[in-house]
Amino acid sequence: MPEQTRTTSTDAVVIGGGPAGLFAALTLVRAGRRVALLEAGGDMRESLCSRLVARMDGRTVRDAEKFRLQCPRCTCLTGLGGAAFHFDTNLGYISSLTRSKIESAPDGTVRSYSGLERALGSFDRAQDLIGEAYRIFYELGLPPAGPPREDNGPLLGEGTVFQHVDTAYSQSVTVDDSLVVVARLKDELDSGGGSVLLHHRATDVEPLTGGGFEVRADTPHGPAVFRADDVIVGVGKLGLPWVRDLARRIGVRHRPSSRVDLGVRLEADRADLAPLLDGCHNPKLSFLNEEGHSVRTFCVCEGGRVMQYGFLDAVALDGQHCLNQPTTKSNLGILTTVDLPEHIDGTEHAGEFAARVAAHGGGRPVVSTVDELAGRPAPEGPLTTSLINYHHGDLRDCLPASIVRDVLAMVGRLNTLHPGLVPGTATVAAPVVERLFPDLDLSDDLESSVPGLYFVGDSSSKIIGITYGAATGMAAARSVLHRRVTTAAAAGGRH
Repeated sequence: MPEQTRTTSTDAVVIGGGPAGLFAALTLVRAGRRVALLEAGGDMRESLCSRLVARMDGRTVRDAEKFRLQCPRCTCLTGLGGAAFHFDTNLGYISSLTRSKIESAPDGTVRSYSGLERALGSFDRAQDLIGEAYRIFYELGLPPAGPPREDNGPLLGEGTVFQHVDTAYSQSVTVDDSLVVVARLKDELDSGGGSVLLHHRATDVEPLTGGGFEVRADTPHGPAVFRADDVIVGVGKLGLPWVRDLARRIGVRHRPSSRVDLGVRLEADRADLAPLLDGCHNPKLSFLNEEGHSVRTFCVCEGGRVMQYGFLDAVALDGQHCLNQPTTKSNLGILTTVDLPEHIDGTEHAGEFAARVAAHGGGRPVVSTVDELAGRPAPEGPLTTSLINYHHGDLRDCLPASIVRDVLAMVGRLNTLHPGLVPGTATVAAPVVERLFPDLDLSDDLESSVPGLYFVGDSSSKIIGITYGAATGMAAARSVLHRRVTTAAAAGGRH
């Protein structure tokens, strides 16, 4: 190491300032531990889209929109708070945890499950941690949720149109409220013995002989080294290549991902999709396709936009909630959970899926109408989509036939549920890829095969989402505290 490299000793290093990393750090600091939280981006406001900053500074919507129109691809995915908090978003279940996903069981039946339950080893434990996450959010200034809408569960066709329906009440959060929550959380960390270090990009994690770690980072003041007993990795989707490389290099036990989510964003006029969303703003509707793979709705954005970002040398799409300034559109993901043969690496498979679409679109996402996807004539004139920079092409030329079939099957079921819900002029945009981290061998506390090294949130390969991420961060931090108490007690006994 160069002589000018700064070295800092601390109890724990948390890599990534998203919900998982923030809640891990908060749990440790509240227990009296010294923590260095390394965030590659800046403070939350610093990292926000200039359109949002313009609005918050009192400029008109029209003026603010000019900034957004200069952003064909979103770059506001790093910074304190994580990607999700940089947009109006959905926190997830508020009253109770549910088993919202389905799969084909070995006996041929359909079973539901919760990804968080599987990650943490117990449904009750997962639900308790979600409840604790909400208590902390409210403590930090998140306004309590309003009353739920009238339940429309019976209207969503469970058992007739869909094999599984989840209309559990969930809470939305605006960027304005997120700024308050994240700022208060940061203040508590800084004043309680933690260090929130912005623009500190972790470059390496090295296990030390005899225990502990060295974490190397690039900082505004040059390279730095942090020595700690424990390391909690909580990077988001953009950190995937780094996590893959780290796991291979230091021998974290893992397997190629055998299950990935691939699909599209469906967008229609808000008025068209209103019958689906009048009773629940984020319904989760699922069925099994002919291969036994789950096809489901995902991340419903009523009055939102479709956004794109650069990913794995290609492009990927997501839904953006627009709670403060809703649009005339609504969109939702349609995902197929693909189980892959042992010889196929799921991460590579998802990357190739995204790259194939991007190549067809000249580096841009590809958009078709539902009519075009079904082989019917293309409309005249431009498409009505909220995407700013896209290629209007035939998705049948770049999507696997199975994905096209699943999307059309979902559209057909939605139209059976509510006739005319998805008109032929609605748009379908690709690619969407989720859950593609390597399958890390983690304990129920998210500890890897390298003792003291934890992976939480997206990087755990087990879950995504704000409250799910927060729950995994707390679980890992509590494990760190327990291990250190046990180690100290053992050392005292030897004396």
